[in-house]
Amino acid sequence: MATRKKLAGAVLGLLASLSLQANVYAAEEQESFGGGTAAETEYELPAYHIAEVVVEGRRYIAGEYALATNNLGILGKVDAMDFPISVNSISEKAVGNFMSSTEGFSKMLSLVPSVQKTHDAAADCITIRGFSDSGRGFTVNGIPGMQAMTRQSTIYIDSVDVIEGPTTGVTGSSYTATDGGTININSKKAKDTPTRQFGIKYHSKSAHEEFLDVGERFGKNKAFGVRVNASYTNGERSIENWSLRQESIYVNLDHKSKQSTTNFMIGYTYTDSQGRPYGLTVPTTYIGDALPSAPDGTVNFNPVWRRDKNTNFVMTLNHEHRLNNHLSAFLNAGHFKQDWYYYVGFDKTLLNQAGDYTATADNYSLIEKKDYVQIGLRGDFRTGNLKHDYVLGVDRQWRYYGGPSDFKEESGWSSNIYHPNTGSFAPPTFGQSDAYYGSHSRASGWSVMDTITSADKKLTVLLGVSGKSIHRDSYRPDGSWRRKDGDYYAVSPIFGINYTFTPRFSAYINHTEQFTEGSIVGSTYQNQGETIDPLKTKQNEIGIKVKTGDFLHKLSWFDITKTNTVSKEVAGFAKPFLVAEGDRRHRGIEYMGTGSIAKKWNLIGGFMHLTASQKTTSASTNGKRPNGVPDWNATLGLEYKANEDVSGLLRLNYVGSSYVLDEKYKVPPYFTMDMGIKYRTKINRVPLTLNAMCYNVFNKHYWNATGNVLHLGGPRTFMLSATIDF
Repeated sequence: MATRKKLAGAVLGLLASLSLQANVYAAEEQESFGGGTAAETEYELPAYHIAEVVVEGRRYIAGEYALATNNLGILGKVDAMDFPISVNSISEKAVGNFMSSTEGFSKMLSLVPSVQKTHDAAADCITIRGFSDSGRGFTVNGIPGMQAMTRQSTIYIDSVDVIEGPTTGVTGSSYTATDGGTININSKKAKDTPTRQFGIKYHSKSAHEEFLDVGERFGKNKAFGVRVNASYTNGERSIENWSLRQESIYVNLDHKSKQSTTNFMIGYTYTDSQGRPYGLTVPTTYIGDALPSAPDGTVNFNPVWRRDKNTNFVMTLNHEHRLNNHLSAFLNAGHFKQDWYYYVGFDKTLLNQAGDYTATADNYSLIEKKDYVQIGLRGDFRTGNLKHDYVLGVDRQWRYYGGPSDFKEESGWSSNIYHPNTGSFAPPTFGQSDAYYGSHSRASGWSVMDTITSADKKLTVLLGVSGKSIHRDSYRPDGSWRRKDGDYYAVSPIFGINYTFTPRFSAYINHTEQFTEGSIVGSTYQNQGETIDPLKTKQNEIGIKVKTGDFLHKLSWFDITKTNTVSKEVAGFAKPFLVAEGDRRHRGIEYMGTGSIAKKWNLIGGFMHLTASQKTTSASTNGKRPNGVPDWNATLGLEYKANEDVSGLLRLNYVGSSYVLDEKYKVPPYFTMDMGIKYRTKINRVPLTLNAMCYNVFNKHYWNATGNVLHLGGPRTFMLSATIDF
């Protein structure tokens, strides 16, 4: 405990001392980007004496790793300093610099200290404030449910908003909303200046990637824009026996005028993953005094015939039309389809401390389709000296989900994590099974939000309420109706207060709630494929935001309570059941800082300390820490710009200890480091950018835990890339 306290103190002290040394070398006047309409405001924001960079109309915190304005669902763009909901927006620069070729999009997201990567290198699964998100809870351009669990192409990603806390009324009605927060992906749009980039990337053992990024604006006043991103990836990864082929293309079209804005994005990804790694379940029958030490990250516990082929198709539409100076109407819509048309799974059970495991193969192919539509009004009015920015919205999501019509599984494989003999494993004898839509669900919601601002802009009050209903039916493989699985409805309030004492200091408090459908039960449970009953989540949060020189600090305390899900053993069944029971409580303190700490030094990072416990009727779980939830998470991203052409990158990440099997076994903490260098030059007047990175420099061997499943951390990996502007 003393070591952890010292570490946290050192991290906080380092970040604070660096920021206090900040050199104030450029001050920018802030613009008003209110959280509601694009209507003109009568009041001017005070001049903030912090360097903010304005690039093509977008405001960045100094260093350009975070945006000064955040996208907050139906509330629109809000200022990072004066809004009572905690949002951190990671910029395109941060996405490009810290995206890990080893561990993907989810590793980059952990630049925000409330976010932690949980699964292995093949999946973009995370936790936010200790609550898991499989990737299905992500939103794309504000549209919920438009992302898959498995690693998808990231070439189309411009920036990412991390909205902390349960905020369904703001982020839209979805079956897969995350209780700790929401990840919103913003697609790349055409810039005022043309984009012409082609790049190649080499990493892992023999993996290569080619990518193209083309964008341009045209028409009168450059009202129309098009941005095309395409990539092709193929080759063996840094993990043994894992090869990945992926093809993707994303097209973003937009139009803007004085009366309206429209954005349409369409994307397609094909993935063929052979030997994809996955974790090991720690059962109640596990034998040993401790968990086995993690082997080298290059080890793959899966045979090469463990395989999945899938396609992902996504469309999003955002349109807003100004009816008059004080009222506009908006439409948000989306379509997503994922088809795992070929699948051979390989679920492993860890037996003992020596690292022995057994495995079961299956043909659990799946199919999923989601459609979403939201309409509403956004406007403003005044009552005395108070300005009201209100939003009225209704939305609905249709979800169709299903597994194999002829599920098969075979067992009998066994090996050891330190010297797996997977090359000798004979493949299973079962054939593939077509997937069918076994579950039809519908989530309908409404929201009423009012953001009240005082005349001097110091006080901001958010008042809102939302309602949400969930209806679900199950169907047989032949398409006939089977039964009604649930019909639920709940109302959730949201409110917050932010007070700006000075242009450099503000404080806020909020209370948020949401009502979500329970998760789909995985293959490690007897009731696999079922959906847990809907869950209620409540959060209270208080925080401060401070500007020192060119640096923004955010410090908050939060308290989240959620209906709990626990694993229950039932006599006569080989696997436990996953059921809803009691609740779990996550309380924590979180610090994040970003900006310039000196003229050539830029930083983003922070830490989170989390206290988590369960309240259940079972003595084995009551009062225990939830499985796979670490107590600490600290991150630091640092850039040194020697000049405009040369920069060095450093990424540090610390994840504290967690537990499996209800505190019976401890998952050790770990620390990783990434380093790199970027060099810009020209060849025959053609701009060329060279980038070299080393991920997990010290080749740390470690486990990531998700529930009672252990995932092996990624190994040391080198990456080289070259990008030309043409």
